[in-house]
Amino acid sequence: MTTSQRTFLGTVVAVAASSAALPSVTGYGTNLFQFVALGGWATVAAIASDAFADQNHIVVWSVATLINVVLFAVPAAVIYSLLRLRNQRACVVALLVWVAFYLSSLFFLFPATDGP
Repeated sequence: MTTSQRTFLGTVVAVAASSAALPSVTGYGTNLFQFVALGGWATVAAIASDAFADQNHIVVWSVATLINVVLFAVPAAVIYSLLRLRNQRACVVALLVWVAFYLSSLFFLFPATDGP
């Protein structure tokens, strides 16, 4: 397994693991957080019902984790696909910069001050 492959998989796992911190966010969070968390709730509510989504947090956070990983992995896969054969070092650096920006956006950058 090459360094760029390990970096890609490691960053995806890191983003998936960061989902464990989503329920502890207080206040309105960030714009990305709201998209992930409320997207998870809305998806569950659309499939089942609003009451089900309100009462089954583990299902909502599981769907939010899936949304979180997909939102990160699509651009990461593009970065990986474009750079892995040309320059592995640039691929690793670009993936690390992307994961740092994504996680910062999820928890710190671009606060949502207006609420949902």
